Amino acid sequence: MQHFYSSIEGWFDFEVLYKRMVDTFADDARFVEVGSWKGRSSAFLATEIIISQKNIKLDCVDTWRGSEEHINPDSLWYNEKIVNNKNYLYFEFIKNTRPVRDVITPVRSSSIEASKMYKNRSLDFVFLDAAHDYENVFCDLTAWYPKIKKGGYIGGHDYGKSFAGVNKAVDEFFNCDKFDKAANDFFKYDVEVIGNSFLYRK
Repeated sequence: MQHFYSSIEGWFDFEVLYKRMVDTFADDARFVEVGSWKGRSSAFLATEIIISQKNIKLDCVDTWRGSEEHINPDSLWYNEKIVNNKNYLYFEFIKNTRPVRDVITPVRSSSIEASKMYKNRSLDFVFLDAAHDYENVFCDLTAWYPKIKKGGYIGGHDYGKSFAGVNKAVDEFFNCDKFDKAANDFFKYDVEVIGNSFLYRK
């Protein structure tokens, strides 16, 4: 199957990271993308899964109502279509990802509410690209990290770029000492930076 993601509007520069995740995991892996917008990144990941011929499930979580920067008239990213039609983004996503609909399961929900649908240590890979403010990113990390299996990965976009809130949340969550009750010891997270994204192996 040929890639078609470049024809879909959106911001996406983590192709290498997504391809690596597909290469890393085998059949029956479970991926979750949090923040899918119009489906550009989702289409790439789903196509990579099809090319790999692996049975990997991909859930795409989004409210499809836009983030604060899309509905604030004073924002550079304000989008009137999103404000006037609450289904606009969702229908765009469905239309744009139709060629890979057999791989993708849309989950129309907030990030935190969606995280409650999954058991702890049930997911192989979660990628966060929803809200970009400190509070929401930190809450996303807190909600989704327990869902990752041992040896699985959690990552996210817009790290080290213009979103100070993302940087602060990631640095505070990962780059501080944590207490491991099972081992009765402290340890330090080691975050990998890939382009404009971060990745952590649990």
